[in-house]
Amino acid sequence: MNRMISTAILLAALMLPGICQAFNVSGTYNSTEGALTLNQSGDRVSGRYSNDNGELIGLMFNQVLEGFWIGDKAGQRCDTPKHGRYYWGRVVFNFSSNGFSGSWGYCNEVPSRSWNGSRGSGRQGFTPPPASTNDPFAINTDSINIEGAWNSSEGEIRFRQQGNRIAGRYSTDNGEIVGSLQNDTLSGYWIEDQSAERCATPKNGRYYWGRVELRFSGSTFSGTYGHCDGPLKSPWGGDRKK
Repeated sequence: MNRMISTAILLAALMLPGICQAFNVSGTYNSTEGALTLNQSGDRVSGRYSNDNGELIGLMFNQVLEGFWIGDKAGQRCDTPKHGRYYWGRVVFNFSSNGFSGSWGYCNEVPSRSWNGSRGSGRQGFTPPPASTNDPFAINTDSINIEGAWNSSEGEIRFRQQGNRIAGRYSTDNGEIVGSLQNDTLSGYWIEDQSAERCATPKNGRYYWGRVELRFSGSTFSGTYGHCDGPLKSPWGGDRKK
């Protein structure tokens, strides 16, 4: 966490159900960056493409994939590695029944270069969410809406919301937030590439994570976080970007 290591946004199983009713994009594609194969589990997507031993990781938000490409080489080398490689960047793909249109960028820059693909094989469609029985993260519509961009003490956060299910990305150490919103309180986990304490088990394939609880009030929020399953004792606050 930024506050813990300096003042300076996914992939084994996370112990939470899928964040939303995910659009299923598993299959093969002919793309402008080479042959692409995607595999989806819930809202999480991983893939391989032929250019530069390329890898894709990301999250589905309805029909939109947001994530990262990672390769052996590229036109720009990033300052920090992702999955052990220094050539990577963000991607945003918008899927339809025939394929996808999207964009990519280098490192953490906003994606602006075109990346499109047409479906070769596989099935696209909506995967029903899990039954609400015994699911503490079942979708409901009782909570407030926090979707959008927020300034925070751990960097800018972009929240996505489906009912009470929340996924977020923030700028510190490729940070990720997953959880549920009950009334005005978000409870879940933060996950990062690096932090001050390495946990014994991974979440989303990463060993740096902890519990978080954030309470929203109008255009601001305040809360606390901890390391791994430890106590929540470090502050985390922010306000909605205008």
